[in-house]
Amino acid sequence: MIPDDSAFCDQCGKELKWCPECRRPKRGTECPVCGSDLIPGRKYISVTPDLDRVSPGPSVTPGPSVTPGPSVTPDLDRVSPGPSVTPEPSSPVISSGGEAGVEKSPSALVGNGWRLTIQEGPFGRRGGIWPELSSCPYVSGNHGNIVKNGAQWIIEDVGSTNGTYVNGTRIQRQALKKGDRVRIATLDFTVE
Repeated sequence: MIPDDSAFCDQCGKELKWCPECRRPKRGTECPVCGSDLIPGRKYISVTPDLDRVSPGPSVTPGPSVTPGPSVTPDLDRVSPGPSVTPEPSSPVISSGGEAGVEKSPSALVGNGWRLTIQEGPFGRRGGIWPELSSCPYVSGNHGNIVKNGAQWIIEDVGSTNGTYVNGTRIQRQALKKGDRVRIATLDFTVE
């Protein structure tokens, strides 16, 4: 049973498609009952006036800047490519120190149809830096934190029920590097 205020699947984390007429989640691009075009869950939640819930995150605005929060969403027909989507190049970059082969620090967790920008702050089902996690019931309300220590990004678990794992090992505090596999409760990501 999917709650009326869900923008994302609580099992796999993918964004739901909703029928604006039938007010139920459906598969495909068109409602098989009434024939209406289906709309992305986040869009449906933000335009449905009778819900008590606030839209699950800031929308991406055109231009060179990004507001804090997730910078890329699975709803690619609403996001235009360019500097507002990917702030750093995806290929390895030599650091300003000039040492060959040294890459910039990690910039995002990618998986489940999401790209979660790495930034300082708490995360969990109740909100924080990654509002997408609010749709997963296995993520604790206050699950963890991301902190910066010098040039390193650190992921911390703050006593969550289902844990935070890096490369298959449950952690309390761990530095992240590109290529690490991160599991937050039941959601799997790769560090980019």
